[in-house]
Amino acid sequence: MDRSILAVQDFLDEPRLPASVATTTGRGNPALAMMWFVAEEGRLWFHPPVSDGQPSPFLAAARDNREVAVMIATFDPPDGVRQVRTNGPARLEVKDVSRIRRIYERYIPAWSTDWADHAAAPGARLWSMSPDRGMAVAYPGLENRPVFRWSSAAEIPFNS
Repeated sequence: MDRSILAVQDFLDEPRLPASVATTTGRGNPALAMMWFVAEEGRLWFHPPVSDGQPSPFLAAARDNREVAVMIATFDPPDGVRQVRTNGPARLEVKDVSRIRRIYERYIPAWSTDWADHAAAPGARLWSMSPDRGMAVAYPGLENRPVFRWSSAAEIPFNS
């Protein structure tokens, strides 16, 4: 793919773009959620809401280093159709409140003490995924365009 068609890091850095994240539950059932994220250090980082006592299949996948799938996309035809689809192993991370803040600042209008308390809550966790395999494409004018694909961590098309 001509990277000028879709500059992947620039696309992932756009504010307020959510990620659709998929995994399976411990019972093998599909789980899908929209999540806030930040793309840093060649990984996608997530901070799920504080648990209400229900186990999170996404945190379980990260704890067990299982595969997750992520799609970040826009759909505003004819010129605003862009997608990054990827899958790879998830992992739990050490809580990093500054990284959590960077995630939230992409989506909220202003940082506040309520958001700071939420980010630092004792039950809150940080997890990430390595987009080891994936594809990126843009369809300006809904024209078919070449798809950029990668199949190893060394080929990840973003790494800020």
